[in-house]
Amino acid sequence: MPKTTKNSITKNLQTLKKKYLVAILILVCNCINAQTNPVCLVKYKDYKYPNTGTQNYWYSDDKYVSIRETNHRAVAMRGFPVLTNQGMTTQTDTIKYNKEFNEFVNENKLISKKDSIRVSFKYYNSNVTKMTYYYDYLNKNYLVVDTLDKMNTWEILNDTATILGFKCQQAVINYKQDKYYAWFTTQLPYNAGPEGFNGLPGLILKISNVSAKIGFEAVEILTPYKGTIPIFNNIGEPVSKNEWLSLMNERNKKMYDSMNSMMENLKKQGAVIKQ
Repeated sequence: MPKTTKNSITKNLQTLKKKYLVAILILVCNCINAQTNPVCLVKYKDYKYPNTGTQNYWYSDDKYVSIRETNHRAVAMRGFPVLTNQGMTTQTDTIKYNKEFNEFVNENKLISKKDSIRVSFKYYNSNVTKMTYYYDYLNKNYLVVDTLDKMNTWEILNDTATILGFKCQQAVINYKQDKYYAWFTTQLPYNAGPEGFNGLPGLILKISNVSAKIGFEAVEILTPYKGTIPIFNNIGEPVSKNEWLSLMNERNKKMYDSMNSMMENLKKQGAVIKQ
């Protein structure tokens, strides 16, 4: 075999060997990254509705999914209907009316069971969020699509704090004619946060406007998360967020009208409605 041919074969083998080693190195790095960035579950309380449940977010390397976990017992404790001696009233006494209270809680769980398929979804590198919504009155699925404003004007401040064991730094942004303060941690390397807030070099664990009437705060963090993650199904009639809000207003009106109709029927049957 000519010498030039042997040299050519040797060079080709060396090139293949280098490519093979590079491929192995990339694979190892990907495995390391997968291990250092596991799925993280964060449960946030909503400042607007602090006792009605949590907004749960499953953060992975490139996206998150989210659902609302309703605290049915806390919601029902604010008042549940009781019918006694031909009188209907709203009670908060869960000791005396324990049976009625538990029945009301279980009924609400069944009613809102379909709502559990409402799953939000977003890629970190996108400003588009999607949410599935089942409209029970129409027996129809909707896909709510919303485009977020860009959040690239954050100012990172010097203040630090510890939230649930994670060291956080404060940042501020003017967003939708309001000022928001956020606490983010680089120990959880996800460029994300609740309600689509993003744009910081880490995960937002707390955010609120100046009055603290609108915002979210992490109350539980599970990392690495080993349980079941909700599945986002990209199925339904596409609607904008404004269109979805109109659907919600329509649904709430139907629920209100249905309740009033029930009350009127009870009155006709002789019940005394007590406020």
